[in-house]
Amino acid sequence: MNKVTPIIRLAGPVSAILTAAFGGFLPQYWLLGVALWMLIWWITETVHLGVTALLPLVLFPALEIAGAKSLAAYYAHPLVYLFFGGFVLALALEKTGLHYRIALWILRKTGTKDHQLLAGFMLATAFMSMWISNTATAIMMLPIATSVVAVLEPQQREKLSRPILLSVAWAANIGGMATLIGTPPNMIFAGFMSEQLNKQIGFVEWLPIGLSASILLGLVAYAILKRGLVRSDLSLEEERRTQDWLREEWGRLGALSSAQRRVAAIFTLTAVLWIIRPYLGKWLPFVQWSDTGIALVSALLLFSVTDGVKDSLLKWEDTKALPWGILLLFGGGLALAGTLQGSPWFVLLGEQLQSLQGIPFAAWLFVMALLGVFATELLSNMALVSALLPLVYSLALALGLDFYTLSLPLVLGASCAFMLPMATPPNAIVFSTGNLSMPYMIYRGVALNLLSVVLLFALTLLYQFMG
Repeated sequence: MNKVTPIIRLAGPVSAILTAAFGGFLPQYWLLGVALWMLIWWITETVHLGVTALLPLVLFPALEIAGAKSLAAYYAHPLVYLFFGGFVLALALEKTGLHYRIALWILRKTGTKDHQLLAGFMLATAFMSMWISNTATAIMMLPIATSVVAVLEPQQREKLSRPILLSVAWAANIGGMATLIGTPPNMIFAGFMSEQLNKQIGFVEWLPIGLSASILLGLVAYAILKRGLVRSDLSLEEERRTQDWLREEWGRLGALSSAQRRVAAIFTLTAVLWIIRPYLGKWLPFVQWSDTGIALVSALLLFSVTDGVKDSLLKWEDTKALPWGILLLFGGGLALAGTLQGSPWFVLLGEQLQSLQGIPFAAWLFVMALLGVFATELLSNMALVSALLPLVYSLALALGLDFYTLSLPLVLGASCAFMLPMATPPNAIVFSTGNLSMPYMIYRGVALNLLSVVLLFALTLLYQFMG
């Protein structure tokens, strides 16, 4: 802990007290003060995001802002259980090593030429990041990348190591955009839409926009990293050694274990049910299907089905590795947003925003994309989306704009941190190898950031045009 941290921590409650004192300690001023307190702690991350998210549950009842019962409902939102089920599924993939096997299989299929290796690493990393955290994905893929690079000649190693390492970081960030459970901003947005607009965004509803953005950004990222690579520049001997390493590593894994087969079956069943869920009600009308229900059934199966030896696929002790803080953050963000919406501040903000009438909707989309992409270089994507969504909602109401479309470039852009090592854990993980320089990351990251802004702007504009 550096010397500045205690000061920043203290700035949170002090700002809340000063704000409340300015308004005569009335409940609405306490609400504004606590919101400022949470914003300071979320942005600076001097206190864990999940801990900060508990402040409404603790302070709002004590300050007569909102009742404990109504606040607790936010922390038990159905989407919280959807994400819990998704996290449990990801945990099973990691515990059994099935994610590593999938990654190796993709690499073996894509080929061993330089551009093929680059594509293989991006495909494998992005696919895994759709289901497990981008941090876990980067940690898993990094040793594979370094092992593959190690079999190359020094000259080729120097040439390929940096693009391949950077591809792992970028693809880990991009892949999470594709699915609702892939990255926290998607989850926070879905929860906000459900709570504030009563609009349910499930796996299928998110897939068209999320997967489209992920594929397009993946192609752009591949094109940037591929520049300067000469096709077939690897010698036949280097290609053979790379193939040998992949074959040996695949052989070391052996046949699929009983646990891996069962997790693969549950994983496939869950994904299929999520995809066809809109049609299940027509086929089986006597069953109430939801993404949350499917996720919880998957979790129950993982805890109850045996691994083929003696234990169940997952034990409760395994859940120590779950990102519980994200679930708390999700609930705290909903609690703060929901309370602010019913306050006089929400009305006042809407009145002030009326002066912005006349600005074209396309301009707002571009601003949101620009804000999401570049702000996430400095702020946590979770904190960014949690803090800004209520403001964007106020803007949409005041100006009569479509909130869903307006917020999409912000939410998607929050996953587009490609420039700075400290912007996202995958960036930091690959940078820690010492093989990437700051100028190398910034030069290529700025290009991808700018192209991401343009792409997300165009994609959401097209999305609005198509209805």
